[in-house]
Amino acid sequence: MIEYITPEKVKSLIANLSHLVFEVTDACNLRCKYCAYGEFYDDYDERNNRYLPIEKAIKLINYLYSQWTSYRNTASKNNILISFYGGEPLLNFRFIQKIVNYVTSNIKDSRLDFSFAMTTNGLLLDKYVDFLYEKQFHLLISLDGDITNNSYRVDTKGCNSFERIVHNINLIKKKYPSYFSEFVNFNAVIHNMNSVESIYDFFTKTYGKIPRIGELNTVGIRKDKIE
Repeated sequence: MIEYITPEKVKSLIANLSHLVFEVTDACNLRCKYCAYGEFYDDYDERNNRYLPIEKAIKLINYLYSQWTSYRNTASKNNILISFYGGEPLLNFRFIQKIVNYVTSNIKDSRLDFSFAMTTNGLLLDKYVDFLYEKQFHLLISLDGDITNNSYRVDTKGCNSFERIVHNINLIKKKYPSYFSEFVNFNAVIHNMNSVESIYDFFTKTYGKIPRIGELNTVGIRKDKIE
């Protein structure tokens, strides 16, 4: 049986939305060699160091609020996750701060329970860790393992980012140990400079964490970069 998409079905899905993701910027302070927006690929949207306007995001949240509290929302309790992604989202920290404060101060309904998450490369965590702790952000930090494993995660000058990121991770672990244990996790990309075993060993022995492990993107590779 074919199930057709109708306007009412779309409205119902919006009213029951449980995960809202903002791409807060397409700017990044790293130049990871294998990035899907990097030198190996040619099928991505051009990166222009743009920042998502706060006003447009608030307009969207207000609309969603009207739907979350409408008759179309069939749940007695909604756990809604708002995530921030990039680029590197902390380059647009003002946006994140404004949106979180707006939601926690203005979106009031006993049926709605909000939580926040972020995927980050970790370079700016030392500047904003207090806010992230205060708001109990779920953090997914991108790191490929030890300093050798991390060889492709380089900055704009081509330098390995490992030591700076680990410094910030250790800062969080020392300052907020319970928060680190419960809310911080890691994402690693597997490539020819690491292995599942080396990634697993690094994170379990160093931080007591089992990371997510993803593969390289195989879509849109430039023909001269396939090898």
